[in-house]
Amino acid sequence: MLQGQEMRQGQGLFMNGQMRQALHLLHLTNADLQAYLEEQAASNPFLELPSVDPAISSPARFERGRADMFVQSGQRDDDGTARLPDVPLSLTDQLYEQLRLSTASQQDMLIGAYLIEALDAAGRLTDSLDVLVQRTGQSAEDIERVRQNMMRFEPVGIFARSLRECLAVQLQERGSLDHAMEKLLDHMDMLARGEMLRLARQCNVDQVTLDSMVAELKRLNPKPGFDAGADMVPVRVSDLVVSADGHGDWVVELNAQTLPRVMLAHDLQTRVSLRGQGIRPQDRQVSGFLEQWRTQAHWLVRGMELRCNTLLRVAREIFRRQEAFLVHGASGLVPLTLKDVAEGVGVHESTVSRAVMGKAVATPQGLFALRFFFSSVLAGNTQQAHSAEAVREIIRRLVADEGPKAVFSDDDLVRQLRERGIVIARRTVAKYRDILNIAPSFIRKRKNLLRGRGA
Repeated sequence: MLQGQEMRQGQGLFMNGQMRQALHLLHLTNADLQAYLEEQAASNPFLELPSVDPAISSPARFERGRADMFVQSGQRDDDGTARLPDVPLSLTDQLYEQLRLSTASQQDMLIGAYLIEALDAAGRLTDSLDVLVQRTGQSAEDIERVRQNMMRFEPVGIFARSLRECLAVQLQERGSLDHAMEKLLDHMDMLARGEMLRLARQCNVDQVTLDSMVAELKRLNPKPGFDAGADMVPVRVSDLVVSADGHGDWVVELNAQTLPRVMLAHDLQTRVSLRGQGIRPQDRQVSGFLEQWRTQAHWLVRGMELRCNTLLRVAREIFRRQEAFLVHGASGLVPLTLKDVAEGVGVHESTVSRAVMGKAVATPQGLFALRFFFSSVLAGNTQQAHSAEAVREIIRRLVADEGPKAVFSDDDLVRQLRERGIVIARRTVAKYRDILNIAPSFIRKRKNLLRGRGA
């Protein structure tokens, strides 16, 4: 009986470890996955990266108005999946979340998506207004209106066209953009050359004031998209491709040009590799290590198969529901949540979240992050409240339910919202709190203390 129990426990641990690795592979972008596979192949002689890519991306098809019977072999995640730590959102994903919370207009969502995808590594827009007009099919006035709004997204100053504009927006948000600071921004070449006396005269301030202004300038972020790190640079290469096949079907497939590959090494190659490392397979002392390497190699290959299968199934379900977008663009978008896709595919919501994290898809309408297609509220649906209003209501209820000694700070509210799948910046929470006439946490704590003393 004990032996049987130990066997079941061992199998459970094996599956748990295999599942965790599969989930880790799922959230990686193709670029990160390539680096990970190279690292694993370098340390495991049972693995090799093929020089010629085999045709492993199986297309998922569905006819207009009818879902195909694409394989649904994946199992629903067990409880262990939910306990896995959340994957940090990339800058691209954060910007899409803020875009959805800032507007319910389909037109603005489409413009915003193109602006996000047009960002360079520093968080600047280098495409001219004419180019954006051509790509989006929207007016220059609407594009500029959306861009001005998105420059207030976190990190503030992103989507600027120049260093001056980037810094000016940050100063404006701090309430520090006065006439003197405008002059300083206009003459930063003098600052670079160290012409402080001349610069003070241009700004019409004394030297002490100028020093204070320069100090404030240095506290700003000149490259809002760069400081988050290389892994936070917006996605520019597609992980998936959606195209029409000419017979009324849409084909969803993995991008074979960017998809990394890994395979089990042939026996001969394995023996050569082991011999080169001075390891003899017949040595009992190293047999345990060989078995671990072999098991890990099988796990990784199987994990890659699961990743491809899950990513395809999730993408297939997204575009089965967002099929009208492929034909009509943003006007064809329908409300869609992670839960909707999870139920359609038969997996946990956290699996869908990991699958779409940082992934981009090439469509007939252009290149988009997969998260772009998730929105619980869209324009024209008058039966539902706007996203921002829904978030404010959640904040109101959270504060109303807080205990006398457990007052939520703005950071606490950010975490509470994140647990509900809503990702917004702390400053946005503060703005919503002000709109609701909710005092800051330190004032609410003080009132609770006074009430306690009165009692």
